[in-house]
Amino acid sequence: MFFIGIFGIENKAKEIKIINNFTCKSCNRLTIGRVIKHYEFFHFFFIPIFKWNEKYYVECESCKKIFSISKEKGRLIEKGENIELTYWDLNEINNTYGYDYNINNVCNNCGKVVDSDYKYCPYCGYKIK
Repeated sequence: MFFIGIFGIENKAKEIKIINNFTCKSCNRLTIGRVIKHYEFFHFFFIPIFKWNEKYYVECESCKKIFSISKEKGRLIEKGENIELTYWDLNEINNTYGYDYNINNVCNNCGKVVDSDYKYCPYCGYKIK
């Protein structure tokens, strides 16, 4: 998060949809998949003005692997269209939503990504393990 007075630039990841009949490319199970949209945005008084760098991901509920999907398919899912994700749509990534961090750098209390230098979460104050 970057602030200049009342302006700011922030990253955000939000869950768009839960897919009940998702076939995971990694564990080959018919399971639940969560479609997640990650983007950066500029805000004024915490009101989003514009977004950029939009990326879409699917997380397997069974094995917790994360796959990137195309922006076109992600936008169609976000609009509410019934799109089927196939084996070829899923590109496995290292469970990072576009960041380079270990799972240890995620606060267990609030779920925010924190820098590895922090011993306490700067968002909620919870001790990082």
